[in-house]
Amino acid sequence: MSELKMETTLATRSSRRRKRSKKRIWRIIGAIFLTSFLLGCIFIYTTDTGLQLRKMLVGTVLSTQHARYAKYLGFLLTKTEMEELLKAFHHPPTAQSTVTGMDPNKKEKLSVRVDTIETSNYTAKVLIISDPTKVHLVQSRLSNKGQPLSDLIKENNGIAGINGGGFVDRGGTGSGGTATGIVISKGDVLTSPRGNRNTPLLVGGFLKDGQFITGKYSVNELLNLGVTDAVSFGPQLIVDGVNRVTSSIDGAWGWAPRTAIGQAKDGSVIMIITDGRFYWDKTHRGASMSDMAGMFEKYHVTNAIAMDGGGSTTMIYNEQLLLKPATDTAVGMRYLPNAWVVIP
Repeated sequence: MSELKMETTLATRSSRRRKRSKKRIWRIIGAIFLTSFLLGCIFIYTTDTGLQLRKMLVGTVLSTQHARYAKYLGFLLTKTEMEELLKAFHHPPTAQSTVTGMDPNKKEKLSVRVDTIETSNYTAKVLIISDPTKVHLVQSRLSNKGQPLSDLIKENNGIAGINGGGFVDRGGTGSGGTATGIVISKGDVLTSPRGNRNTPLLVGGFLKDGQFITGKYSVNELLNLGVTDAVSFGPQLIVDGVNRVTSSIDGAWGWAPRTAIGQAKDGSVIMIITDGRFYWDKTHRGASMSDMAGMFEKYHVTNAIAMDGGGSTTMIYNEQLLLKPATDTAVGMRYLPNAWVVIP
């Protein structure tokens, strides 16, 4: 055989071996992928951890403006599991915090501090306000549209604040037009459920002496207790020092940018927000409700409740936006119906 033919034959055999080798590699890759997929399905659909993960995924959708799409995730949960999740989302269990009042002899000079908590899933900003009597709920002055947090703080001569309760969002535009539930500001009742002052709703609010309470109250009950500022939202995170976030609550709310407010044992007000939804930091999915409760526990908080989250989550201190909100507006933050503001 000539050298040319031998070289051609060897090249052909080498080419065939390379092709067979590539096919084997792709078969191995395919087998690994298929095995991983099957094992993943087994884990997701047959273990308690997998069930909680599926709930968290559905809850993440529920806590957005597009909650209506959660019904298309029926392949993740059975009908019974979905019903239980919706119940935990719309009607979470509640507890009444103990109303004791603040020590009348304890006078705090106002001080404000900001802490930062970094995790792999979110960044949190923590606002610590020493004097609880300087924290008030303020309402948008516009009748059919909310205002950015910066305006709500400036117009009320405040120095810091976070977003407050929820609102009717017709068309999903984030206009913050009409506050929902109970809204009490400096003793004035601004909103009550369908105009009824005897309908109880879950709220967080401050007594005149600065004690923060949370529970299911009607407007009249709140006024009788001496509550000056209150707003509806939830769920409760901590009540009388007890962590109230169960796996059901965690699953129903999923991961998202979060806002919450509470009060520590020493009377200081703790406000916490987080980023999330991979909006600015592409590695940050957001915080769960148990994440929020855990942070409040580190600050020795006795009572805490979640406020509106997602694109509404905003915190400002000394005119500085501490985290970029997960929203897209001309002012860089969502228009809010109300906000918790520190007013010296």
